[in-house]
Amino acid sequence: MQNPLRAVTVFGATLALAGLGIAAPALAATSGPPSVLHMGQIGRQDVQSHGNCEPDTLVEPDIAVSPFNTKIEVAVAHDCRFATGGAVDIFYAWTHDGGAHWHQSRLPGLTRAVGGTYDRASDPVVAFGADGSVYVSSLVFDVTCPTAVAVSRSTDGGATFGLPVLAQHSNTCAVSDDKNWLVTDTQPNSPFYGRIYQFWTEFLANGTSPQVVRWSDNEGKTWSGTHVVDPKDFAQNSQPFVQPGGAITDTYLFAGHALGNGTRQGFILPAGTGTAAGSGVSIVARTSFDGGATWTKPAVVATNIGGGPAGIRCCLPMMSGDHVTGRMFQVWNANGPGTQDAVLVSRSADGQHWTSPVQVTPGHNPDIQYINAAVAVAAGRVFVSYGRRDLNKPNFIQQELTWSDNGGATFAPPIALGPPSNLKYAAVAGGKFPGDYTGLSATPARTAGAWCVSSKPPSPTAAFHQTLYAATLHT
Repeated sequence: MQNPLRAVTVFGATLALAGLGIAAPALAATSGPPSVLHMGQIGRQDVQSHGNCEPDTLVEPDIAVSPFNTKIEVAVAHDCRFATGGAVDIFYAWTHDGGAHWHQSRLPGLTRAVGGTYDRASDPVVAFGADGSVYVSSLVFDVTCPTAVAVSRSTDGGATFGLPVLAQHSNTCAVSDDKNWLVTDTQPNSPFYGRIYQFWTEFLANGTSPQVVRWSDNEGKTWSGTHVVDPKDFAQNSQPFVQPGGAITDTYLFAGHALGNGTRQGFILPAGTGTAAGSGVSIVARTSFDGGATWTKPAVVATNIGGGPAGIRCCLPMMSGDHVTGRMFQVWNANGPGTQDAVLVSRSADGQHWTSPVQVTPGHNPDIQYINAAVAVAAGRVFVSYGRRDLNKPNFIQQELTWSDNGGATFAPPIALGPPSNLKYAAVAGGKFPGDYTGLSATPARTAGAWCVSSKPPSPTAAFHQTLYAATLHT
């Protein structure tokens, strides 16, 4: 039966949306700053605290806006974070009225705390499929091993999720899965239309850590075998994008040396240093024209990638693209020297040729630092969000959003989103920990961002209070 949340998958056309009856607008040129429609706290820890997890913490969010009904948004995050890695479960929240009202719950069947078989869950990613379903990818693992990558599906716009399907699981401690990312093919002209791609990092006993992919052509019920992007890679952090014709480009971090197993911590750029892991960490891109089976030679996107400010664990590079034009945009933190590591962006029309970096963040103030840049693109507009830290008030992080109307050549002065986050009450995991990434999603009508805000706990004896905020903007 056809999903009631989707009728026609044609970007830029008016979509008849049975069930909720919302019509998506046609593509149009946009000017002026985006206006905030709704903004505020959308969730707080939903699962019961377990073991030594840090109570009252939501960490590392992602968010997606439905391209078929922009009133529907879904956000995900770690639910009660462990300092040694992972969380008790994965939190999710959904809205069906464009962010005016949010509802929250927890994903069923992932961990033992919610009827599953694994100790912990981590690294949630959310995306809408071509059928209008919502897919959430999560890393699940036991405290020692094994590990797995699970995909949960919702057919009612994120209100409820079924039990997860394991897209990948490791039966041996010699193979450890990490840093999963999921993307869907919603391109009507693609020969792989409807396919779900599940990427992750596979840490192997020989010291390599290639980026690998599996895919599903039946809404996540079954999955292909594992295909390796490059078996010799020392890599991490896939950021895939499906181009209009169905080619898929994956950008990821690459080093000429082993990066170490990040399964428990989920990052490769060490927190507390403000520098990259060694001197040779780059972002590279590969493209597949046959649905993920084979990949082109790597193209260098950027070199000397930064890991964010000292004392804060954060700042994995992110990439996204415009579903109509196919143009891709990669953002990352610069890497010194000095304390002011700007957010940079590079652009590509094909995934194989990338421009020189452009600075996104304004000025060169040595007292200002940035964390967790995210990027989203729609209708020719490029949006970048990030956290801004003033070293004169080092405990506070202000979420900001900027945009470009000229294809990423220049960016407008940013707007502030929500209250500042006080790191004094943040989760801790190898540094103060809002997450290795934050979420940003764009459609021609709506842009939505999700980030964590830590603040003074309601209880005077509590050490943590980190909640999830979201903003919905008219774009």
